[in-house]
Amino acid sequence: MNIRNAAAFALLHGIGWSLLSLLFFGINGFFTDPLGLLFTFAFILGHIFLFAWILWGISIPFAWLGPRTLQGVCVGLGGITSLFFCLDLLVYSQYRFHISPAMLELFFGPAGREIFAFSTAMWVGAVLAIVLLFAVEITLSFIAKRYTPSTRLIVRFGIAWGIIFLLYNGLYAWGKFEMVPSIISQRAVLPLANPLSANRRLRKLGFEPKKDPYATPATGTLNYPLAPLTCTGKAPFTNVLILLVDSWRADSVTPQIMPNLSARLEQSGISYFTNHLSGGNATEAGVFSLFYSLPYAYWNDFTSRQLPPVLVSQALALGYVPAIYSSSKLNSPTFHQNIFATVPNLRLESQGEEKWQRDENAVQDFEKFLDTRNPHEPFFGFIFLDAPHGSSYPAQDEIFTPAQEINYLLVNKNTDPTPYLNRYKNAVHFTDRMIERIWQDLQARGLLKNTVVIISGDHGQEINDTHHNFWGHNSNFAKYQTQVPLLVWDPAQKAAKTFSHRTTHYDIAPTLLARLYGCTNPAQDYSSGQDLFDESPRPFSLISSYTKKAIRTGNDLTVLDQYGGVEMYDENFNPSQGADPHVIKDALSEFARFYK
Repeated sequence: MNIRNAAAFALLHGIGWSLLSLLFFGINGFFTDPLGLLFTFAFILGHIFLFAWILWGISIPFAWLGPRTLQGVCVGLGGITSLFFCLDLLVYSQYRFHISPAMLELFFGPAGREIFAFSTAMWVGAVLAIVLLFAVEITLSFIAKRYTPSTRLIVRFGIAWGIIFLLYNGLYAWGKFEMVPSIISQRAVLPLANPLSANRRLRKLGFEPKKDPYATPATGTLNYPLAPLTCTGKAPFTNVLILLVDSWRADSVTPQIMPNLSARLEQSGISYFTNHLSGGNATEAGVFSLFYSLPYAYWNDFTSRQLPPVLVSQALALGYVPAIYSSSKLNSPTFHQNIFATVPNLRLESQGEEKWQRDENAVQDFEKFLDTRNPHEPFFGFIFLDAPHGSSYPAQDEIFTPAQEINYLLVNKNTDPTPYLNRYKNAVHFTDRMIERIWQDLQARGLLKNTVVIISGDHGQEINDTHHNFWGHNSNFAKYQTQVPLLVWDPAQKAAKTFSHRTTHYDIAPTLLARLYGCTNPAQDYSSGQDLFDESPRPFSLISSYTKKAIRTGNDLTVLDQYGGVEMYDENFNPSQGADPHVIKDALSEFARFYK
């Protein structure tokens, strides 16, 4: 075999892998509109043939060691890559995500036999399939030896592929900018795909991505909810208000830091959940998990279809008036394209130079809404306060001193956290005043008598609590970044209650849908959670960051990192045995349960 024979060998693999990739689309569902089909064509050829070019490029240096060595290297590389595609197809068909180094480490690790239970017959079949696969590879190598493409043909093919590769990336960048669902929904179908996105660059040039809603694509396999919801509403209608605090630590509700809110813990009607987990350690995952009651892994599919959570869509269907007032922008992250995609005249941002000023503006605008609303129409409210996220507060809230802003370039695991924690506490002290202001306003208007209020955070905030130099969030899944306060005000409840059983953000939507909307569907039809007040143990909790997935059982965590390795630690970031392997398989299936 010579270098040009190796090119033919790579070409045969590119064709074979492209045909195999059609099975990925068969699982995910084909989009039949012209743009969707064009992108599928360019995506397959542009992305899959990249592997063929890599195969050929890696094999070229081995030509110096002789034709037999080159042939052996081609067979080995081709077989390993083909085996990867086949295994990835199997994983994708079951879980709707692709093989990563973390998944392989988990499979071959100590708990692999418990998580992935295969019969002897399956193992024998797998070995035979691998033997057959490499027999095919050897056959293809002999076929390739009989054909020697000219250099001109290789160059022309390379130019044609380059054009298709640019088309694939250009179509995706344009589709994401214009929010074309049948294009951007396809990104996650093929393994290791990372097409070009230009939204951030275009924003810097003064262009804004499309905001107008598109219809849900006619095809695709997202199946949400699993069954149509039957919701009657309960008369008289009860208003809903969700107060969400960005970066809110679970240990903040104290008389020193939050005197107003902590004083209300003894008030009849308040339920305080002391062992509550967010669905993420960052804003996107945390807010998504609260509203959808689903893992963050579904983010791209819901965003590309602009499909809102049933918590919002059913509220609108039942006649609730939306009252959405966020201090931070709702188009960054793009909550305007998923959670609030169908809310008319959505208020996207608040005014103010500092975060605390924007918080005040959001509260003021909510008060104006209450001034002008029709009192005979129930409202679905959402207020997102942002001050703790940047430790922002006015001078009057300088309660804890010394207070200093974090310089992330200078801190290390031995840095004294006191001045940074004090600054954070001051910001939460300001937030306490904002929550009390909203509370007293609702009380003065007589609205607390018929309004359920949910108060929680999108995620926590670590200030080197684990002593491993973690400052902020989105860096680990220890309790300091994932545990948040949760308070529920229910006017029908006659006493103050404190609950210590494990609850999660996934439980909030099922609770509201059943208790307020009168939905009779089982929670599993639309969520990964259960009723907040159901004290039966949760078998596992799913927590996400932008690049990782964590499975928590009890106080142990198994973290799957798509960039390499499996982390196992407890809620304090100490080495641990990880999550219970007996439930990991069930947890992984939750990432695919809402696909057909």
